[in-house]
Amino acid sequence: MDRAQERRKFIRVPEKLKILYEIISCKKIGKYLTKDISQGGVRFLVHDFIPQGSCLKINLDLEACLSCEALVKISWIRENPLSEEYEIGVEFISMPDEDQWHFIKYMENCIDAAR
Repeated sequence: MDRAQERRKFIRVPEKLKILYEIISCKKIGKYLTKDISQGGVRFLVHDFIPQGSCLKINLDLEACLSCEALVKISWIRENPLSEEYEIGVEFISMPDEDQWHFIKYMENCIDAAR
């Protein structure tokens, strides 16, 4: 088992969800698709460099008419050498209770489907 797997608290699920993000410090908004999700955070691409530790407000489209909002903090950022994009990993800081419930149920369904 490599170190990255040893550090994981939550199972990551490769899932492409629409994500809308707002950089709180400058109110800049962007849209993309997630690369994977977990109960602890999300990995996705952004167009601009955003410093590690920055806070974002995100909105994830879980299903056709179900989305959830969360406040997240950037844990890491890597430049993609093949494009003008950056890959980031964010961890959840806070999420409204109802959104958290829907997100956890969505994650459980994804994990069950992968088995």
